[in-house]
Amino acid sequence: MTKRQQILRSLENEEYRREFAADVGTSLAIQIRLLREKCGWTQEELAQRMGKRQETISQWENPDYGRYTLNTLKELAAAYDVALLVRFAPFSDLVDWVANLTPQRLAPPNFAEELRAVGDQMALLQEDSTKTQLATLAYQESLFSTIFLDENLRLEIEHKAAPTLVPTTSLVSVTLTPERIYDAA
Repeated sequence: MTKRQQILRSLENEEYRREFAADVGTSLAIQIRLLREKCGWTQEELAQRMGKRQETISQWENPDYGRYTLNTLKELAAAYDVALLVRFAPFSDLVDWVANLTPQRLAPPNFAEELRAVGDQMALLQEDSTKTQLATLAYQESLFSTIFLDENLRLEIEHKAAPTLVPTTSLVSVTLTPERIYDAA
């Protein structure tokens, strides 16, 4: 039986289900601490950034605290530069969250980290798109005699003369930018 299945079975008990759903304070305390540590801040440094006392941060990081206000959570999200989601959800969403908890999920990337990750993904997409375009060009072998991609993603193509035309060749250089790659898709 998987962890998810075990939790779902336990939730059949109404009292357990209510306690399970009400225990948001524990994961919030852990998230607050993990995010702070990920940022490399002490409790005092986080307190200074938020205009709070170190004792307040210590209290928030205590799993037994559990009296967070929405305003406090918004301030913490702003300090860490992460999004805050507060919503009603089916129990299956909560079970999936708990069953798949990792330190990385508890301490999500801040906006700058996420932006860098998106940039890295775009670079991979650009590389994949370039490979796809090269494969398409190579497939049309009868139209091209040379296809070259340099380290700056500049594509050079030497055209063969069409059989019905006067035999000539020309060298064409095309610089592939992310915009051109996505426009071509």
